[in-house]
Amino acid sequence: MPISFGNANPYTPLPTNSSHHTPPPPRVRRFFQRRTLLPLLSSILIVLTLVSFFHPGLHSEARNKLGRVKSWGQDQADRWREELSEHLISGGQKKESRECEGWDPAGREENDPVGCLKARQYRQTQRVLAREEKGEHEHWFFTKDHNIATLRNITRCFLPISHEAYIECHEKPLIVSGWWYTAETLDGSTTGEVIWQSSLVKQMATLGYSYISVGPYVNWVEVAEMLPDVYVTLWNGELDTITCITDPRCVAKEHYVPPEGGEDLSIGVPDEERGVIPLWAMNIVDYWGARPKEVSNNDYWWGLTEDGEWSFQPLGQEWIATPWPLPGEHYHLPYSIEEYCLRLPVQHHEARRDAALVFAKRSTYFYYHYVSPPEFWTNLSRSAGFDLLLTANEEEGKPLPEGLLSMGRQTREDYEALVGSVKVMVGMGAPPISPSVYTALCQATPVVIPYFHPDYRSDGWHLYSGFAQHGPALSLGEPYVYGYYAQNYTQLEDAIHRAMSTPIERYIPSDMKLTYGLSQLSKYLNRDLKGMMNAKVALNGGKVPAMQKGIRERCYELNRCREPLKAGRRPAIPPSWAVDRRSDQTVVK
Repeated sequence: MPISFGNANPYTPLPTNSSHHTPPPPRVRRFFQRRTLLPLLSSILIVLTLVSFFHPGLHSEARNKLGRVKSWGQDQADRWREELSEHLISGGQKKESRECEGWDPAGREENDPVGCLKARQYRQTQRVLAREEKGEHEHWFFTKDHNIATLRNITRCFLPISHEAYIECHEKPLIVSGWWYTAETLDGSTTGEVIWQSSLVKQMATLGYSYISVGPYVNWVEVAEMLPDVYVTLWNGELDTITCITDPRCVAKEHYVPPEGGEDLSIGVPDEERGVIPLWAMNIVDYWGARPKEVSNNDYWWGLTEDGEWSFQPLGQEWIATPWPLPGEHYHLPYSIEEYCLRLPVQHHEARRDAALVFAKRSTYFYYHYVSPPEFWTNLSRSAGFDLLLTANEEEGKPLPEGLLSMGRQTREDYEALVGSVKVMVGMGAPPISPSVYTALCQATPVVIPYFHPDYRSDGWHLYSGFAQHGPALSLGEPYVYGYYAQNYTQLEDAIHRAMSTPIERYIPSDMKLTYGLSQLSKYLNRDLKGMMNAKVALNGGKVPAMQKGIRERCYELNRCREPLKAGRRPAIPPSWAVDRRSDQTVVK
């Protein structure tokens, strides 16, 4: 049977009764950063010229290359010169859009130009900022400072272009995340989910986007309601997302559809209490994705009755982002460890300890029914020729196998140094698909990974089914990753000895390199989600797709989904939306 695993730049907001406040001016980077490439181009030209001079046989080829580089370099120089000219002429500012001409953020909101998007964004952001600063609502306290700094900074994006504190940003520069693991990036956690999210939030910053972490559930809902013109997308886990989608007081009125075969909960809900969050905006971030019943225990967790593809989000798997290139239509948002790992020097094989490092955070892992028996690890600890190291927490009632002695939990820096000092890292079966494997490979430390079924398969969904501790890594093969059957001690010991005696070079999978990650995230944040939804609706005969039968019901049966929003509650919509919500004239952005 399958195995279940279960610096922002602070800016004080403008006062509403004064225009004399002068925040620090924005930093101008774009042209001057690019300008540093010109000396590099000059150096390349000189090298190519010298090569062609001293190697007559290469003269023609070098001349052709030189011409191409000259052409490219001149084009770039001309383009940058034009940009600088425009910058000097305009004082570094674009012309204000016609819709926003005359807008004064220090004036009264009712005097804002009706069609000015920036004015609406400014007011919405200021209200959420004031709410965060008061902190009177239920919230995650360790995210407060980050959220305040981020909201202060992006407020500058919505100032009039003529304002000295204005900074140029994406039209909608913010991701609103209610997922716990996004928040944990601010709290120093090192779980696989947090390592993934930590990489993504750094990639966001590189691409010019910001994020805030707002939770628990009701807080995320309220912030989403307050910022309809500011966020580019909403993030959350599957539980909160399913809760909102199936709650007529949360999801937009025109997007609410009862689950297949389920009760219509919108009956009797007044129009003024109906939700406003668009279905298309609700994106799920999930480490595992929506795995089909045939390779998971999701028949238990989600009440699945049929094999095949399915989704937490009724619009489809395209609304589920994962760190792995999963089958189906899941969106692949990979993490990269390059920024951290490449700063670490690789130790030569001969300079490393004759040691194997078992990666396991908890002693409880050794009691899972599918991992290797305790005596395997006892025997390994007594094997001649190498030391067996471990950093697991020893938990009460769950002693480590005899012969194993833990070094205790390490800081990330110490753990990275430890990984790079041994000759092999050994998986004992848990945790599944751990980032530690890629940490090891990036430091030229080979890895040994178990699989749990003698007829292990790695095709399609089987690669992520739990039949191996880390299917994607195992598929890399030797000499990077060695496999062993969890119930075969001879295979385990042999794989360790072969890995320890076979040096490897530093290895980073191509789809975990930063350039690829940035490309994927950029495409993700530039998707036309509303257009995608419209296409789904058209394919569904003009009807909004419904949640698959049994999903919501099973979620509440297991007490996993959140409590629905209470009767009498009204959405925290911006004043610009304060029209008669009993009519159908309110437009969900």
